[in-house]
Amino acid sequence: MQGVDIDIYEVREAIHTVTVFGSAFLLLTLIIVITLMKNYSKRMRWFIAAVLTTMGGVIFEFIAGGCLVNDIFSSTDGCLLCANIFYAVVAPIFTLYFIETEVDEGQVWDRRFWFVLQGLFSLLTITLMLFSQVNYARWVAFLMEYVIIIIMLLISPKDIRECIGFIIGCMFPIGVSFLGMMDKGLNVTAIGISMFLLVVMFVYQIDVDRELFTKKADLSENKVALMMEQIHPHFIYNSLQQIVLLCDEDAKAVKPAILNFSEYLRKNLESLTSVELIPFLEEMKHVDMFIELSRIMPSRNFNVVKKLEVTDFNIPALTLQPLVENAIKYGIGMSTEGDSIVICSKIEKGYYVITISDDGHGIKTELSTQKEHKSVGIGNVRTRLKLMCNGELSIKQTKQGTIQIIKIPILDK
Repeated sequence: MQGVDIDIYEVREAIHTVTVFGSAFLLLTLIIVITLMKNYSKRMRWFIAAVLTTMGGVIFEFIAGGCLVNDIFSSTDGCLLCANIFYAVVAPIFTLYFIETEVDEGQVWDRRFWFVLQGLFSLLTITLMLFSQVNYARWVAFLMEYVIIIIMLLISPKDIRECIGFIIGCMFPIGVSFLGMMDKGLNVTAIGISMFLLVVMFVYQIDVDRELFTKKADLSENKVALMMEQIHPHFIYNSLQQIVLLCDEDAKAVKPAILNFSEYLRKNLESLTSVELIPFLEEMKHVDMFIELSRIMPSRNFNVVKKLEVTDFNIPALTLQPLVENAIKYGIGMSTEGDSIVICSKIEKGYYVITISDDGHGIKTELSTQKEHKSVGIGNVRTRLKLMCNGELSIKQTKQGTIQIIKIPILDK
C-alpha cells in the first residue's frame, strides 16, 4: 500500500514538472510573439499583463521544486500558495483585455462593474486558499472567474460561431478547476491558464484583428465615396459662377468668398486621409465655411442659430456638414416659409447628442433625384459614425420641418 502511495506521489510530481515546464515554454512563446509585433493597442497591454502575471505564478512553482525553498521559503506548499494567488489575479486582468477589445469594436461596456465583480471573486479565491481547508470551495471560486468571462462573451453582440476558439480556451482553466476538486495533490493550474492565453492569442486575437482590418478597409472605401459625394461638381461650378458675379456686384466680398471656397475644398481633401476623430469645434468650422458659401448662392436668405452646450468632444470629419447641407437645400430651400436652421449639442443619457433642425420642407413630397442624393449623403454619415465611434444618426420629419439627430456614446478616457 505504501508503494502504491509513493507511485501516485511520483506520478503527480512528474505531471507537475511537465506542466510547469510546458507552461513556461508557452508563456515565453507568447511573450516573444507579442514582442515581435510592430505595434499593439491598449487592449494588448492588458493581455501582456495577464501573461506576465501567469509567468509570476510559474516562477513560484519553479522555486517550489528547487533549493530556494529551504533558503527563502519555509515550504513547498508556501510556494505553491503564492503561485495560486498569482493565478487567481489573471482573470480580472484578462477581463480588462476583453472589455478593451469590445470597445475597440465599438461596443459599450461598464468596465468598473465587470472588473469589480471579477475582483471580488478573485479576492474570494485568494481568501479561501489562505484560510480554508475545504479544497472544493477554493476551486469553485476559481471556476467562477472563468464562468464570468464566458458569460461576458455570451452577452456581447459577437457571433458565437466566430468566438468558438475563445470558448475552447476557457475550457482549459475550467477543466483545471474540476481536476483540483477531484484531486487535491494534482496541480496543473499553470498549464491550464497558459493554454487559455495561447488559444485566445492565436485564435480570438487574430479574428479580432482581421475584423478590425475589414472595418478599416470599409471605412477607406466609404471615405472615397464620401469624398466624391461631398465635392459635387455642380456645387463647385455654381460657387465659382457666383464668385464671378460678385466681381461685378460686390468686389469686396470676392476675396472672403474665394478664401472660404479654397478652405472648404482643402477640408474635404484632408478628410480623405483622416483616420482619427476630430474636435467638434473643428468640424463646426467646416460647417461655417459651407454656410458662408451657401449664402452667396441665388437662394432665399436663412438664419443659422447655434445652441452648443457641450463642445469638448470628438466626432468623425464630414458628418455635420452633409446634414447642414440637407437642411439648407432640401429643408428651407424647398419651402416658401421656413428660414431657420438650429444646431444644438448637449449631453443626454450617456451620449453626446447633436441635433440639426430646420423649419422647412419636412415630410412633403420630394423628387426621386433629391431623395437619392440625400440618401447617399446620409448613408455615408451613418457609416462613418458607426465605424469610427459607434455613433448613430436618426431623422425625424414632421409638418413643421426636419430634425437630424447624431448620438455618440461617451466612453471612459
